[in-house]
Amino acid sequence: MTNSVKKERNYWPHAIVAVLCFMVFACAMVVKIAMDNPVQMDSFYLEKYQQVDENINQILADQKEFEENFSLAYKTKRFTMGKENSFSMSIENINSKNLVNDAQIQLVISRPETNEFNQEFKLDSALNGIYTFSGIKVEKPGRWQVLTKIKIGDKSSFNHYEVNATK
Repeated sequence: MTNSVKKERNYWPHAIVAVLCFMVFACAMVVKIAMDNPVQMDSFYLEKYQQVDENINQILADQKEFEENFSLAYKTKRFTMGKENSFSMSIENINSKNLVNDAQIQLVISRPETNEFNQEFKLDSALNGIYTFSGIKVEKPGRWQVLTKIKIGDKSSFNHYEVNATK
C-alpha cells in the first residue's frame, strides 16, 4: 500500500502580499504625481492666501461697501494673439453718476488653470474716467482672466473679468 497524500496549496498568503505590494506602489505613485503637479496659488485677491485668510472678513466688508458705491464697465471684449493688446475699463460713482478719475488700480492678466503666464500691469493713463492698460501680450488661445484690485479713497475692491484670446 502506497501512501499517496495529496498536498493542497493555499494561495491566500500570496494574495495578501500582492495586495500590500500594490498598495505601496499606488501610494508611491500618488506622491510622485502630487510632487510633479503642484497646486497653483489662487491669485484672485492678488495677495498670499495666508494674508487673505487673516483679513477675509474685512476684505468682504470693503468689497460690499465698494459695490454699493461704484460700478465697473469693461471696454475690452477680446485679445488678439501675437499682437500687443490693451485693456480699458471705467468706474462710475453710482450716487453721482460721474466717472471716477482718481482710482488706484492693480491689474493682473492670468490663465485660469495656472499662474505661469501671469502679467502684472501699471496704469498707463486715465483719460475722462477710462483706465487703459497697454502692452498686454497673450500667446495662448482661450480664456484669460483679468484680475483687478481697485482702491478709491478708503474703499477697495477685488474684481474678476474674463477675456477670450483668438488669432
